[in-house]
Amino acid sequence: MKRILAVLAALILAVFALTACSDNNDSSDNDSADHDGMAMTSMAMTSMPMTSMPTSMSMPSMPLGMSTPGASSMGIVISGFEYSTPESVMPGQVLTIQNNDTVEHSVTSDTAGLFNEDIEAGETETITVPNEPGTYTFHCTYHPSMRGTLTVK
Repeated sequence: MKRILAVLAALILAVFALTACSDNNDSSDNDSADHDGMAMTSMAMTSMPMTSMPTSMSMPSMPLGMSTPGASSMGIVISGFEYSTPESVMPGQVLTIQNNDTVEHSVTSDTAGLFNEDIEAGETETITVPNEPGTYTFHCTYHPSMRGTLTVK
């Protein structure tokens, strides 16, 4: 009995597969034009190779701390809900922030009013480093466990 059911199920599946793949020549000219257009669209979509999106962005080729004063450089990189910062930066330097995560982050100074920049996922923004040498801590307003430090020399 089980064999009969298995053979019957296989036959039903084969009939559905053949019916789905067959061309319907009984339709009128208008229907045929619509059908052919859909078939071409369907064929084009199914015969396209599937490719994947990049999972990460390339890192800068220049070391993080290397830049001339006042020049924009890759300074803070956000990836994996962590900040990567240069060893030190120059007073008044324009610092680039690259958010490599898939969510929005911020670079917000713990000292009110120094800097506060929101960076959308995959985007780049800049901040101007304070003119006074010192150590400045910052955080992400969206993810309080994210903390970083900028050393201005």
